[in-house]
Amino acid sequence: MPAATFAGACLLFGQAQASVATFDTLSEGVLGTTFTDGGITFSDLDDRAGGFPVPFTCERADGTMPGPGFSPPNALGFGSWVPGPDAAFSQIGSFRFTTGTIQTSASIDVFEWGTPAGNFISLEAYRNGLLVRSTTVQTPGNWQINHWHLHVSGAAFDTLRINGTGPHSFGTFIGLVDNVVVIPAPPTALALTLLALHGRRR
Repeated sequence: MPAATFAGACLLFGQAQASVATFDTLSEGVLGTTFTDGGITFSDLDDRAGGFPVPFTCERADGTMPGPGFSPPNALGFGSWVPGPDAAFSQIGSFRFTTGTIQTSASIDVFEWGTPAGNFISLEAYRNGLLVRSTTVQTPGNWQINHWHLHVSGAAFDTLRINGTGPHSFGTFIGLVDNVVVIPAPPTALALTLLALHGRRR
C-alpha cells in the first residue's frame, strides 16, 4: 500500500464517527420496506404473518413512551402507525440493519408491550452471513411497556438483526425501537491492520 494511501486511510478512519438513527427528523408515516436514517439502512422486516411485505413506519411516540431510552418525538414502528403522539405497538419477527461497512459495536433501545411471557428478543451481529455476537432478553408478559438496551461488541461485523424467537406467535414480539447506534472499530485497530498490510507490500 502506498504511503499516501496508508496515511489517508488512517486520517479518514480517525475521523470516523458512530452512525446514529433516532428517526426524529423523519415525518410520521410509512417509510417503505427499506429506508436509511443516520447512515444506517433498515431492511428485511418480517412480521411472520404472511402475505404482502410489511413496511417500516415512523411513529410519533412522545405521548406514550417512557423517558429512559427514548429520544422524543419519534420511534421506529412496524407495519402500522397512528397519527399524533400516541404510539401503536406492532408485531415484529425480525429486521436487519447495516451501515454497509465493518463495525465492532452496536446498540438499540427496544420497547415491548403485550407479548406473552417466554418469548425472546435478540440483537444479533453477523459477518459474511455468520453469527459472531448476540445478546438476548426474555419477555415477561406483564402488560406494561418494557424497555431493554441491547448491545453487542467485541467482534467485527457487517450486518445486525433484531430477531424474535420463542413458543408464542411464531416467536414474534409487540414493539417499537429507538436510538440505533453502530460504531466503527477504534482508530488504532485499523491503523495497525493497515500498517501490517503496508509492511507486507513494501
